[in-house]
Amino acid sequence: MIEIYTDGACSGNPGPGGWGALLRSGIVETELCGGEPATTNNRMELLAVIEALQSLTEPVEAHVYTDSQYVQKGISEWIHSWKKRGWRTSTKEPVKNEDLWRRLDALAAGHTLEWRWVKGHSGHPDNERVDALARAGLEQSRRAGQAVGGIVAQAVSTTSSYPILDIKNATVYRGDACVFVDLSFMLTAGVHTAILGPNGAGKSTILKMLSGEVHSLPKDETSIGVFGEAWWNVWDVRKRLGMVSHDLQHQYMEHVTGLKVVLSGYYASIGIYGHQDFTDAQVARARVVMEELGVGFLIDRKFSEMSTGEQRRCLLGRALVHDPSVLVLDEPTSGLDLTATFHYLDLVRAHMRKGKTLLLVTHHIHEIPPEVERVVLLKQGKILQDGEKRSLLTEANLSQLFDCPVSLAQANGWYQALPG
Repeated sequence: MIEIYTDGACSGNPGPGGWGALLRSGIVETELCGGEPATTNNRMELLAVIEALQSLTEPVEAHVYTDSQYVQKGISEWIHSWKKRGWRTSTKEPVKNEDLWRRLDALAAGHTLEWRWVKGHSGHPDNERVDALARAGLEQSRRAGQAVGGIVAQAVSTTSSYPILDIKNATVYRGDACVFVDLSFMLTAGVHTAILGPNGAGKSTILKMLSGEVHSLPKDETSIGVFGEAWWNVWDVRKRLGMVSHDLQHQYMEHVTGLKVVLSGYYASIGIYGHQDFTDAQVARARVVMEELGVGFLIDRKFSEMSTGEQRRCLLGRALVHDPSVLVLDEPTSGLDLTATFHYLDLVRAHMRKGKTLLLVTHHIHEIPPEVERVVLLKQGKILQDGEKRSLLTEANLSQLFDCPVSLAQANGWYQALPG
């Protein structure tokens, strides 16, 4: 799934204008911008999308984000009536910018696109980026005195700082029990984060909020954003996450074989079902992932016949097979022996180095890899502290967190808790 963000700008409307676009496929980002010396804002909004789609070399599935309702409603709603009326409006007037609408209609037909509106100038990081690109295109065109445009930059991004999860003032219940009151928490892409706390702190509830299994009470002051969106499709979100949890391991169907466990990651399902189709490439990818994780020999073995460590590695394969940008782990080494623990953490660190953002939830500090920069201390539904790992992982802080004396040992970036 590709993400496309577009924006247009104009000085004077009509006047000199610019357009900008950002295309993101996995961790590869492409920025485009351009402009014209005499144009309108609506034409620049349209041209931004046209140039983005024109840059694609093959059919794709994409979410297209624009802050222009003119573009979003025009391409998804109004255009069908315009075409039936011979490119005329309901008042029989010629459709404005017909040349660009025809170009956009023809380009969109070659792809599977979902059109999404975002509020402009509201702090959305990728919308702000394309706004800056549009303004840069405007200035380039103004200086050149003619139309300009093209690719500005193309690179692998491993530290993009868009918000994965942004919770503000959330009150959450699990059954009759109140877990959070006015919780605020943000997880940012590229910042590996560990949420540390005792049992009952609310750690797993945050994960369930991210995956759409738990919701906050509807209040005016409450907002929850996932991947920068206030409204989202829970299945789309789950396809962008790679999750492994204790609950998942206990819920997983015992009769499912190793290969099918990994394949189920494409649908974020527990087991696979008759209506789910897998391409030859997806099956091949699942086999490759299993070999990389050292469980290739478990392709035909039932989940119930695997050891705890083997089950955990198959579930890690399930989490990785669809190449998500975020890896979410809930007490990942619980129940594993020392060798399996070290091996599992090595696998996780390898994927962190490939650019995946890690969200780790645990009460075991030995599970926190050296690459984790941020630690959140959570207790009884409240964030006690949130900051740099080296500053927060102290004997005093951990003793307060767990209500018992704690001594710390450190080696090679790892931490271990000992009785105080």
